[in-house]
Amino acid sequence: MAVLLSTVLYLRALVLFTSIAASALGQNLLSCETTSPDASGYRCRGKGLQDKCSTYVILRTNSYYSSLSNLSIYLGLNRFSIAEANGFSADTEFLPKDQPLLIPADCECKNGFFQANLTRTTLKGESFYSIAESLEGLTTCKAIQEKNPGVSPWGLEGKRRLLLPLRCSCPYEYEINPKSRLLLSYPVIEGDTISNLASEFNTTTEAIVSANSRSLESFKPENLIPFTSLLIPINGDPVLGSQVKPSEPNVHFPATRNSVINRHKKSRMWKIGVCIAGVVVGAVIATAAVLLVILRKKRKEKNSAKDTDVELQQLSLSVRTVSDKKVSFGSQDPLDGQILHTTPRKPLLDMYTIDELRKATEDFNSGNHIEGTVYHGRLNGKNVAIKRTKTENIAKVELRFFQDATHYHPNIIRLLGTCMTEGPNSFLVFDYAKNGSLKDWLHGGLAMKNQFISSCYCFLTWSQRMRICLDVAVALQFMHHVMNPSYVHRNIKSRNIFLDEDFNAKIGNFGMARCVQDETECPDLSTNPVSWSLGYLSPEYLHQGVISPGMDIFAYGVVLLEVLSGQTPTSRPEKKGGGSVWLTEKIKTILQSESADELREWMDNALGENYSFDGAVTLANLAKACTEEDPTLRPTAGEIVEKLSRLVEESQEGEHMLISESCSKPLVKETSAIL
Repeated sequence: MAVLLSTVLYLRALVLFTSIAASALGQNLLSCETTSPDASGYRCRGKGLQDKCSTYVILRTNSYYSSLSNLSIYLGLNRFSIAEANGFSADTEFLPKDQPLLIPADCECKNGFFQANLTRTTLKGESFYSIAESLEGLTTCKAIQEKNPGVSPWGLEGKRRLLLPLRCSCPYEYEINPKSRLLLSYPVIEGDTISNLASEFNTTTEAIVSANSRSLESFKPENLIPFTSLLIPINGDPVLGSQVKPSEPNVHFPATRNSVINRHKKSRMWKIGVCIAGVVVGAVIATAAVLLVILRKKRKEKNSAKDTDVELQQLSLSVRTVSDKKVSFGSQDPLDGQILHTTPRKPLLDMYTIDELRKATEDFNSGNHIEGTVYHGRLNGKNVAIKRTKTENIAKVELRFFQDATHYHPNIIRLLGTCMTEGPNSFLVFDYAKNGSLKDWLHGGLAMKNQFISSCYCFLTWSQRMRICLDVAVALQFMHHVMNPSYVHRNIKSRNIFLDEDFNAKIGNFGMARCVQDETECPDLSTNPVSWSLGYLSPEYLHQGVISPGMDIFAYGVVLLEVLSGQTPTSRPEKKGGGSVWLTEKIKTILQSESADELREWMDNALGENYSFDGAVTLANLAKACTEEDPTLRPTAGEIVEKLSRLVEESQEGEHMLISESCSKPLVKETSAIL
């Protein structure tokens, strides 16, 4: 019995070691120090081999590339081409994790290797290795190094443009006719076999083996390694299952997953399994060795032998559990606590009594009044903003967004707690914004007069304005592209953008899209507050009631115009009898006129000449794009963040310089240049 169980243990250990070794080979190919001749790509030497061709690579969505916006921003891919290749609408934003996507690629032979080049925008702190790892075998650190000589592969600066060579290959000319064929670049994941992939892509095992054997020196068909790529010859255009066009733009996921992913486990789970398996194998072998020694010494003691057999059976069961479920056994393993969540977490939202709020605001003293129904207070030594609202509105607040840290974002005002009363009014307690709202600074307001700059003339500098615009865009990017499902704020306006003591911008009223907005409770300071609020509403919402991220982008574009001009979204005409003047229409007229002087006159007088005229033109064009009538023509929040990041850098460089650019530069820029 002992010998049999020992054999079982060694066989299981051998299987696990084989898996670890295969994974290590895949990781080694990605490494910057690899000596593998295949790290640079597929070879393009051979008579009759095409020098260039149009083909496809398969990229699975992961935490790095989870939406069309990510793909277009960070990999420079055309979202329309991706949508067309995969059969879904270009308006689709979020994509299910681990969904395989067909990426059109122009493959070309250069320096003995086939490559399809992309332009990758880096994030601060990335490395060539982490970029290669995020693409899961479609490129390697060595290949990126060869394409970007002189660039350190570690600790990259943010927003650097890299040439990114994807692994691809072209077929021989004789393979094209009479059949139309191409070689698909496929990233290998755990569990793939040649036969399964041949069946999946309607080809043969011989064709797959032939295509890869002639292109790679180290190809072994019996042992496919995760984080490497495989060439799959197919006839005609590839199809990865059907996808249904979303019924509404930018909100829904494609209705069905591809058939490929139904067969595979999630690609990144194998990493966790490998780490845990390594620990388990070491523990199993050490334990088995000890137990075998004990068995030899006590073989003659029947009772002890029986006890030991029971112990080994229990150990074997534990190992089987680990191997099948990829979860380490042992009550002290930290992974157990993470998976079981047996300890309840304390809710992050606090419940306050009315007496606590009265004490915090000195019984709602007028000296603590900020604006409307909002008061400044101190709770537990912390500054807070306390807002009175109708009790019925509390039920409309999406409190789930504040019950844990998942939805926390530094550019969003956080709800700290509530105070429910039996009367018609209850209270919400928020983070405190020391410098009031953006509306206060651009247009003046009660909050400004009461406690901010009542006795001095202050204004936001050009650099501060650009930074505020970027902060708001980043918050919208979080709501639209990170939150799942996408969240539409519905009430973006300068009054709901708040500034902390360092003038970092934070969006207020998050989680309150379902609340009825009572404009009389906190009126805008204009001669026509109703029309002012209408100035933020997108045409599709006004006329059809359509709610989508596009309505937030439209309202954000109006805020950009406020920041540029210092004017309200709508205003009364200078001449009697005329209609209201809308900022969205005014900027179109100015840009179409191509008059630099007209734009300069329209800019906020508080800025004087201390701003970048080129930057103002760029921002004005971006605002115009955001407020397009057709929501499909508006940029996404991710695209806005990319553009504004560059503007912020430029504004910081020339903050105190007097700008005197030539007036001959065109004011209207093409949309492609803006985005």
